[in-house]
Amino acid sequence: MASSRRSSFHAPAGPVTPAVETPAATDTGTQTPWGWGDETSALPSGVASPDAHALLKPGQREIDHRALAQALSSQSQSQTVGLNTAGEQILELGRVRSRAQRESSVGLPADGVTRTQELLSERSKQGVPPELKNLFAEAVFVLVNTAGQLIFSLTLGQVMVTQSQFQAALGIEPSQIPWLIGSSLLASGLSVIISGSFADLAPPKPLMVGAFVWQALWNAVAAAAIKPELKILFFVARAMGGLSVGILVSASMSILGRVYNPGIRKTQVFSLMAAGAPLGFWIGCIQGGALAAHLPWIFGTTSMFLALCAVAAQFTIPALRPARDSADGDAPSLREFDYLGALLASTGCGLLLFGLTQGSSAHWNPYTYSLIIAGLLLFVAFYLVESRVARPLIPNALWKTPGFTALMIAYFLGFGGFNGAWQFYAIQFWQRYQAATPLTTALYFLPNAIVGVLATFIVSKTLHVFPGHWILTASMVAFALGPVFFLPQTPSTTYWALSMPGVALATLGPDMSFAAAAIFITSSVPKSYQGSAGSLLVTVQNLTGAIFTSISDTIGVKVDELPDGTIGLQGMRAIWWFGFASAMTGALITAGLVRIPKAEEKEHVQ
Repeated sequence: MASSRRSSFHAPAGPVTPAVETPAATDTGTQTPWGWGDETSALPSGVASPDAHALLKPGQREIDHRALAQALSSQSQSQTVGLNTAGEQILELGRVRSRAQRESSVGLPADGVTRTQELLSERSKQGVPPELKNLFAEAVFVLVNTAGQLIFSLTLGQVMVTQSQFQAALGIEPSQIPWLIGSSLLASGLSVIISGSFADLAPPKPLMVGAFVWQALWNAVAAAAIKPELKILFFVARAMGGLSVGILVSASMSILGRVYNPGIRKTQVFSLMAAGAPLGFWIGCIQGGALAAHLPWIFGTTSMFLALCAVAAQFTIPALRPARDSADGDAPSLREFDYLGALLASTGCGLLLFGLTQGSSAHWNPYTYSLIIAGLLLFVAFYLVESRVARPLIPNALWKTPGFTALMIAYFLGFGGFNGAWQFYAIQFWQRYQAATPLTTALYFLPNAIVGVLATFIVSKTLHVFPGHWILTASMVAFALGPVFFLPQTPSTTYWALSMPGVALATLGPDMSFAAAAIFITSSVPKSYQGSAGSLLVTVQNLTGAIFTSISDTIGVKVDELPDGTIGLQGMRAIWWFGFASAMTGALITAGLVRIPKAEEKEHVQ
């Protein structure tokens, strides 16, 4: 005999579907037309339009689709209500499902079902994303996307510890040494603005694979161009490699931001990505120091590593399509790409970075000032264009997010004081005044790798416990500790006395701040803007690195320039005071103007 699966509780008041009479149904024990594959009992005759609670499976909060299907089939035979079309049956199914969902959200009986469903939902947010097969595939996927940050820092560490060797091998003046870093940062700044939005509107997998291959090729070119007569080709090769670095970082942030919703797992993944920066920088220092006598092999081994990364990316990154911001919205396409805004932003960034990097070596003549002014004017034009286009490169709502502008200013000051005003000249101090070899200098940065990874681990465990602005304020103070520990040093000061604690504590700054800022920014924009938001953070990194290196060099030369054109110890101390002041200003801004709530499980903003 047929038996109805009626629950022992009553639904809350709400819309009720009119009752209809249906002829008696026979329990045939056959499969339903929809082919769920199990035997079902038909609903008894004379029952009202399917009741949501009667159709719930025992012990679960989901509809028994088999019973529902037979109920609808029985109703379609009724002469009283003519549900005689497939379309009407589908509409009735939608009404029942909506009613069941409304009732479940109001409250179900206290039999543990509600709590079980909540736990299952929470576990699904914390589990392996559906785009990935298993935990191992997720681990490789995250490591491949972390490679962008790792390579960004690796290419800096390679040349930072071998500044004097490259100066001699290329036959360049001391004032041109900043171009060893500036050439890569300049090109990265050009590409990252465009590639962030481009990665959101196009499948990012080909971008990642192509960027790895592109940089592998140009590293091979750089390896063959370390000669005085080919120094222009060398700097061009560094710039071409920088183009791909911008693509790798922004595309990887677009991919991770789409695959992971805001929450604990996203915090852990982005913290791991941030750990790639200190680890990559130290690997680059070790690589450069070990191969200082064989400079071409620095780029040759990097080219081999990048080729392996391209293969790994091809097999691990899922074929993602542009993300929709809402279930009823359309996914964006390349037709919406802001070509005019991209042209203005990339050109303005290029002129600004070139003028700042060249300013010190050219002694700030009128043409460098003209480049800087032209770059700033193009940024003004970019702002005006972005406020009028349908889909701007950076979502306009992000600038209205409370504390966002202050966060960007603080990050600019803190990271600039660390990278451009302290770290670059700390290496010169070790090598010129304490006679450290490139390999010894690389070993001096070992705390950078260890503490950097530890810092990102701390962020992954605390960002959902403490407000994000606490972590950012602490990172700004850490930025200032590097100069603090180097200001009192003399050529006879031992490494363990001041340099080691200074390196260890200062490393907390960039890694804590990047992880916290990246999570906050990407969680404050729709899913279709993840790469664009991430590219903004990388653009700030590029700008602050070039700007602070140039300003610091100018300060050092004005205070204490030696006969050979290098900066003396008093000039370095003036630079470190400048870095300390910049970082502490960032700390004050973060503490007073930035408010970032604790990380929580939620969907992306619409």
